[in-house]
Amino acid sequence: MQEAEARRLCTLLSPLRLAEYQLACGGGDAVAALRLHCWNTEISEAFYGPLQYLEVAMRSVMTRELTGYLGRDAWWNDPRAQLAYGGRQRISEAEQKLQRIGLTPTPHMVSEELPFGFYVSLLGPGNGYDQRLWRTALYRAFPGYRGRRRLLHRQVDHLRIFRNKIAHHGPIHHRHLVADHEAILQCLGYIDAGLATMVRHHSRVPEVLGRRP
Repeated sequence: MQEAEARRLCTLLSPLRLAEYQLACGGGDAVAALRLHCWNTEISEAFYGPLQYLEVAMRSVMTRELTGYLGRDAWWNDPRAQLAYGGRQRISEAEQKLQRIGLTPTPHMVSEELPFGFYVSLLGPGNGYDQRLWRTALYRAFPGYRGRRRLLHRQVDHLRIFRNKIAHHGPIHHRHLVADHEAILQCLGYIDAGLATMVRHHSRVPEVLGRRP
């Protein structure tokens, strides 16, 4: 690709956004910046799979343990849950979203609609979540984990931020992506070793990392 064409494409993709890639490439080389931007898109796509498995698995096992402990599918309505204000807001928003498209919200629908951040927040300090949710139920969702709740929360919240960066098309090329990949697999291993093995086997991240420009 010629430099002039690369500069033209950079203006279409946002000069401000591409300026960051040009800086990472050592200056004003538009061809190199565009190449790095394309690779950033490719590695973001590669991370989508492992992150999706982590999000879906966490939602599944945490919902399983909370419904089992509190004895109802809509576990958030049990007085023992006592969700913090932010958690209650996410539940309400999920129900309203389903109603706006003409659906009658069921507990399963609401659970599926809740964002990753909601489930991550349940591992945080919350409204006494350590005693109320972690020690009573949620620790069983992570049989491969032997540490403290707050350390697990820190780890998955780091991955939540990483996931959101990808979802908003942000640059991730500057990160320690090998460590990010291993962190995802480690958290999957806390849930189930076989699941972590499967995701590692099918992950495209190592291959794409090997082609970094």
